[in-house]
Amino acid sequence: MKSEQMSNEMVNEYRRVAYYYYKAGLTQEVIAKRMKMSRQRVNRIVSACVELGIVKITIEDLDKCNLELETELEQKFSLNEVRVIDNVVEDRLIEDLGIAAGSYLTSIIKEGDIIGVTRGRTTAAMVDFWTPAASYPENITVTQLIGSAREADSRLGADRIVYGLAERLKAGEAILHAPVILHSAGLRESFVGDPYYRSAYEVVKNCTIAVVGIGTAHSQWEHMVSLYDVDNAEQKKWAADVAGEVCTHFFDKEGHEIDPPFKDRIIAITMEDYKKIPVRIGVAGGKDKVGAIRAAVKGNYINVLVTDFHTAKLLNK
Repeated sequence: MKSEQMSNEMVNEYRRVAYYYYKAGLTQEVIAKRMKMSRQRVNRIVSACVELGIVKITIEDLDKCNLELETELEQKFSLNEVRVIDNVVEDRLIEDLGIAAGSYLTSIIKEGDIIGVTRGRTTAAMVDFWTPAASYPENITVTQLIGSAREADSRLGADRIVYGLAERLKAGEAILHAPVILHSAGLRESFVGDPYYRSAYEVVKNCTIAVVGIGTAHSQWEHMVSLYDVDNAEQKKWAADVAGEVCTHFFDKEGHEIDPPFKDRIIAITMEDYKKIPVRIGVAGGKDKVGAIRAAVKGNYINVLVTDFHTAKLLNK
């Protein structure tokens, strides 16, 4: 039924219910008593008022935020949440993503959370540029999801990010004190069996929030030799199919995991334990990251995305 097909008496009744509910702020129960009708009828009228155009809902300055685009991406990729920033200055993309990631983290932290982080530019930017709140819930712990590595820029190291984030959140820190890759599989087997490492890893596997960067195939190709101590010949056997990387786990364009030849030398959270983390926040942006982000989403490596407007538009095509 359209409002034009309703009697004046019925339209006025609907308007009165709408006024009481939306303008006067009365509950449906109070409206029902005042208008001598059932609460169920009040509920139906409230819902119908929007459909009939009697009530028009507007959201102030909706065109100035990216809520519609965020919602479309959430639905398209079955993500829990998406945050899209308006990055105007391209040179500040990483900085702005870090600030947005920190703001989102602030909005979800609760008492007892264990926050795991990875190395990288966006996670480092979160520590360097985001302004934390005045206070946070108690008993928060920050840990690293991967071992440490030789970094050309020490600011990007996982352990340094742990210390920095813990300081900003007034939280405790749990460091793995382990390299991201060991010289041999045997050495790794011995290392992970050590009581100290087992204790440290117990914290890692109980993370409630992960904040991770998303690596591209190109960036992994550049960093592989130095970061993972792998020669080009070994790398070429498998890297051609790599679309991206999260937390030292590599995957193709469909999100299927690709095991590198050095998998049995890596110190990092296992895929099984990683995907048990309830909130997995991927922080990445830029045109070169679109393929890696899409693959990470398809593979369920992240369930929250923080990205920029132009990247979001490309993902939504």
